[in-house]
Amino acid sequence: MKYLSHWLANLTQIVNEMISGQFLQQLATVKEKFDRFESGQNAVFRLADFRELSEQLEVLTRVVPTLVHNETNSHMIQLLKNEIGNLTAVMNDLQFTITGNDTENHKLAELRSKLASCEEQYSFHATKDVIKDPFYGASNASTPVQCGEEELYAISEPWTHKWAGTAAALQYGAWFKDPLPPPGTEDRIYYVTNYNNVKLLYEHANYDDFVSNRRQVVHTLPYTYEGTGHAIYNGSFYFIRYNTATITRWDLKLRKTLASITLPGAGKHNTFHYTVGAFTDIDIEADEKGLWAVYATTAGQGLMDISKLDPNTLAIIHTWNTNRLKRVVGNAFFICGIMYTIDTHNTRSDRVYYTYDTNKGVDSFLAIPLHLKYMLLGQLSYNARERVLFGYDYGHMVTYQLYFKQFTSKK
Repeated sequence: MKYLSHWLANLTQIVNEMISGQFLQQLATVKEKFDRFESGQNAVFRLADFRELSEQLEVLTRVVPTLVHNETNSHMIQLLKNEIGNLTAVMNDLQFTITGNDTENHKLAELRSKLASCEEQYSFHATKDVIKDPFYGASNASTPVQCGEEELYAISEPWTHKWAGTAAALQYGAWFKDPLPPPGTEDRIYYVTNYNNVKLLYEHANYDDFVSNRRQVVHTLPYTYEGTGHAIYNGSFYFIRYNTATITRWDLKLRKTLASITLPGAGKHNTFHYTVGAFTDIDIEADEKGLWAVYATTAGQGLMDISKLDPNTLAIIHTWNTNRLKRVVGNAFFICGIMYTIDTHNTRSDRVYYTYDTNKGVDSFLAIPLHLKYMLLGQLSYNARERVLFGYDYGHMVTYQLYFKQFTSKK
């Protein structure tokens, strides 16, 4: 009875705190404690500290039913609930006494990352902003980019939608929505985890099911895949077969292989990978112009090649040779037939630097900042329908809003 009375008293306090905004300040205080510890200002993480943080986690747990009772945005409730669950799992795995060894510091970094993500989700709710599209900042699908008239000039901060977990196999992956969906599949979300010899593709019917991990459909592919450079386009999943330079088209409705192609001379299995490694030798991308493959060959001395593919047969329509070494590139995406590349995969303040315009056959250099929040980016892909970038960053599935301006012609 004493515990129940204490629980009800705390719940009443939470409601008052949410109204006054004290809860967000309380959460920031907990994050500050972790920041101090990770920076080395505290040599020992005491049992009392652990108990205090556990109590704070209980407060977070009790926020969810309060939000449900108040009929708050269901997307954000589920996101907050997921993050609280992630926090709990990591907290349960921590030892009462933490020293400075690498393994324990790694666990602490994971907890700090999750706390920041939870703070982000709650901060979004607290602002009471009305965002109809769950893909934060996504433009309306009915207003596509005007190719040849608009150009990319800025990228937003990342928005975290889901965290896969702490297991090493979940740190790398890719996720997608179909930019050219068959009727009735517009809301479906897909993702893969791991990059090494796996044959599972996961599907959810809508965003609510995706963030809550409900009603999951599992596609068992006919071949295992490697890397993270896969794509969903027009009802098919395009993936790279394990330890080959072969791209396979898998029909999501018929659940069968419809086409395959082996890219001539293309590197495989960490021969010409992105800076992240992870067998990212071949990258399949889609945009307003269609389907693309990015790779490199020994004959081309490791420079990036771009091939336009027929999305039905996978036949190569045309190939462009660039002046950029693939192994010094962090990742790439396409908008309106222009390839944009980033510098690296593990620098918080990254940038879009090198571009190649297949419409004109010319390259150029930019300096558009890109924030890698979790600093292990394995996937970066553009979705023309949503007008956002999809990223998979250290197990976190994120999106970036894109900003365009009228094209400035160079005379």
